[in-house]
Amino acid sequence: MKFKAVIFDLFGTLVNDFGSSSAAIHMRDMASALGIPHEPFAQLWAQTINMRIDGAFDSVVANIKHVCDAMNADPRPEQIAAAVEIRMHYVRQALQPKSNAIDTLARLKTRAYRTGLLSNCSIEIPLLWHETAFANLIDAPVFSARVRLKKPDPRIFHLACERLGFPAASCLYIADGEDHELTAALKIGLHPVLFRPRPELPNRKTHEETKNWRGATISNLLEVLEILENRERLPE
Repeated sequence: MKFKAVIFDLFGTLVNDFGSSSAAIHMRDMASALGIPHEPFAQLWAQTINMRIDGAFDSVVANIKHVCDAMNADPRPEQIAAAVEIRMHYVRQALQPKSNAIDTLARLKTRAYRTGLLSNCSIEIPLLWHETAFANLIDAPVFSARVRLKKPDPRIFHLACERLGFPAASCLYIADGEDHELTAALKIGLHPVLFRPRPELPNRKTHEETKNWRGATISNLLEVLEILENRERLPE
């Protein structure tokens, strides 16, 4: 069976992971805008990561108020609005495409491949998605904060295939291997490909499966096109 669609991971694949230094700066700036102590705010915000990915907050305001309530803080509406803008600016900067990401997606479009996205992310990503360079190039984006499912739950992979209109066997899945997503994709019948732009192995526990990955691996997103071309040459 020839491939009909390509599903991409977002962070670490189409865009870089959030930078630790800039993350610390924007946390400090948010706390300052809210008029509350920086360190406890940053700690409590970090503790909401799973809630954010699971879709517990339908807005950044809700996330901020949750943390402020835990600190017994009551910032004014204009302070919350300022903190939201700081947060959204930080996320906008993080959504800049990696090298060859847009070129790869555009070429897939011209060759009539359907494209999907699977992202474990907080609500900021779907709120800002229409502003990104990806919006017109991804046919079926699936965000955990919207659908309240996250990788490696097989249901979110099935949902992506359903929205693309193709069975899993007809779809490539391109990702950096966070949270055992490659193995999960393989189990439901997708064709997973590890995107590893650098030869060194990641140190983070979230990427543990990549250390022993024996499946297909690419170091440049444009190599996706080569995989598709090779499959097209095979007889049905």
